[in-house]
Amino acid sequence: MSNLNEEASIRLLGKITLLLPVLEQNFSMQLEVKKIIDETLYDYEVQSKCTDLVASDIGEKASIYLACKKLEGLSQKTLDNYRLFLIKLDQFFTKPCSTISTMDLRMFLALMGKGKQASTINGYITALKGFFGWLQNEEYIIKNSAAKLKQTKVPRVILQGYKAENLEKLREACKTEKEKCLFELLDSTACRISELDNIKLDDINWQEQSIKVLGKGSKERIAYFSTKAKIHLKAYIGDRISGYLFLSDRGEHKHIKVRALQLIISKIKDRAGIDERVHCHKFRRTQATRLLNQGMRIEGVQGILGHTTPTTTQIYAQLSQENLKNEYRRLVV
Repeated sequence: MSNLNEEASIRLLGKITLLLPVLEQNFSMQLEVKKIIDETLYDYEVQSKCTDLVASDIGEKASIYLACKKLEGLSQKTLDNYRLFLIKLDQFFTKPCSTISTMDLRMFLALMGKGKQASTINGYITALKGFFGWLQNEEYIIKNSAAKLKQTKVPRVILQGYKAENLEKLREACKTEKEKCLFELLDSTACRISELDNIKLDDINWQEQSIKVLGKGSKERIAYFSTKAKIHLKAYIGDRISGYLFLSDRGEHKHIKVRALQLIISKIKDRAGIDERVHCHKFRRTQATRLLNQGMRIEGVQGILGHTTPTTTQIYAQLSQENLKNEYRRLVV
């Protein structure tokens, strides 16, 4: 099959995928559709009507790319972020991916990164490297124009956990059993708020004081909760035996959403009357630092947080100066 036949096949598949969203969710069906298109075009020689390539094919290829990423287990939130980014990429360029140069991508980044933080720009660069690397691996393009893009330097800021006094004020500000249950789970499990939102009663092991949670990339892990959390879990659950752990107050057995859980923490913060910034993710940082300072190895903290590498864990957990001093005196004569 000629290059133009292959290009026509890819673009037809992309157009059909955009027209029929069900294909985006089913990569094997996409492959079957492409096979049918290739067989149909086999006896034909496709020719271009114009000599100048002025049409973008990013939209068509992006739909196939996202289907592959979904097959790899990326979360829906990550896929949605990639989709929005690739739409902006498609709107910027009016030519095929194979003709986009490194300088073109730098101009795109200059526009997209105007007024943005270095970490945000690095996210754009990572997305471009991922997309164009995939295009090259799939042999849609010969040269990866994103390969030469360099990450910008990001100033390292040590993010702190909650102050012990403020943590107790937040605990005392909890009124309902739902609030107490949510607070103690955040404080003891170091789970993401989205992971707590998806907990079902069947996921809880009362004897082990553990919960099976589904983390990023659809990776399961075991999270452990404290005795305080166990007490308030039982009080909040009552006589329920199945379904989601956190339910809405407005509808019987209606599953609450992440935003609603975040609002609960916000209300607790208002009652506590503290100046410190309060958000759900900060509980992870607090517990990680606490465990590290109490002697848990970084690999153990990594497992608790569900991180792929210890490098990410080190951003969350910081040894206190007192512990650093004790470690130094223990190891250095």
